[in-house]
Amino acid sequence: MNPPAPRKPPLTSPDLTDHDLPGIGHRYELRSADGGRVVVVIHHSGRRDLYVVEPGHDEPQAVVALTDTQARTLGAILGGAYFKPAVVEEIEAVIGGLLIDWFTLDAGSPAVGRSIADLEIRRRTGMTVAAIVRDPQPVTAPEPGERLQAGDQLVVIGRQEDLARLRRHLAAPPGPDPSEAPDG
Repeated sequence: MNPPAPRKPPLTSPDLTDHDLPGIGHRYELRSADGGRVVVVIHHSGRRDLYVVEPGHDEPQAVVALTDTQARTLGAILGGAYFKPAVVEEIEAVIGGLLIDWFTLDAGSPAVGRSIADLEIRRRTGMTVAAIVRDPQPVTAPEPGERLQAGDQLVVIGRQEDLARLRRHLAAPPGPDPSEAPDG
């Protein structure tokens, strides 16, 4: 029997997939900024297993088992409940409800090879591309004619409620699960 295909949880990062694990619980996989992966398995018992997989590896380099309480505490820490970097506090104070976020274009994104103007990013999503982090030279205040490339990290500005629309507009369509590929 093949495992269930991964699905994208609603209203979350395009870097996140999840799988139901019958009899065990649920598995979430988050692609990290450096190309690695963080995998979290939530057991029906409440235990959480956290796996850190470095880029280019299949086996985890670190494994941590957490109780339900420890996992919730770690989630609160990561979410900024206990500490907020000073720079974040300054930005929030200055710009209030304005959101600044980053979105990395995958090779399969329909935006690759198209210009900001062609994509009508601002009109269709309400978000503005303020910069493009691209090797070897970042592009600050890109012109509407700037063509986007796979791997570009877009720095976008807008309202929190418009971010999901931007992610849907620029995200690569979900592909088949490589673990379900026929043996050949």
